[in-house]
Amino acid sequence: MLLAASDFVTVFEIARGSNGVFAGEVFRLLVGVAALIGGVTALIFNWKNNEPKSWFGPVFVTGWGLLWLHLHNFPYVFDHINSLVRAYRGGQYQIVEGQVQVLHEQPATGHTKGDIITVNGKQFEVNYFYLTPAYRKTLAHGGVLQSGAYARLYYYNGEILRVDVRK
Repeated sequence: MLLAASDFVTVFEIARGSNGVFAGEVFRLLVGVAALIGGVTALIFNWKNNEPKSWFGPVFVTGWGLLWLHLHNFPYVFDHINSLVRAYRGGQYQIVEGQVQVLHEQPATGHTKGDIITVNGKQFEVNYFYLTPAYRKTLAHGGVLQSGAYARLYYYNGEILRVDVRK
């Protein structure tokens, strides 16, 4: 039995800026690009001025910038953000509604899997330490998906895009 929308309050709804993931990735991208530009600029400057003794720093910064950009896998992260937001805006999600049952609770310090919850037989993992714009607020960090709560979850590929709880 689905309750009317007015019986619920929305406590989380995905957006491009959810959980600071997009802004954080843009910042990390700018750090990598700045290091790469700075390193290459210093290499060109040293080459033009024939300064053979001062190559280590620019080569190190250039290499570090390239490694930074490679390891952060920006195309994947931005694509992940876009796919979740697109799925929500396009209505490509599924909905489950019912009482929340907590099977495992993640401690505030992490070092284990996230909160494992079920709603009407559908299981989810809510991990505070997972970099995602989807819902990730565990009970130890003020999350609302606690045992006994009645919730409506909108999800896509196992990630929660919206959380409505009964008033």
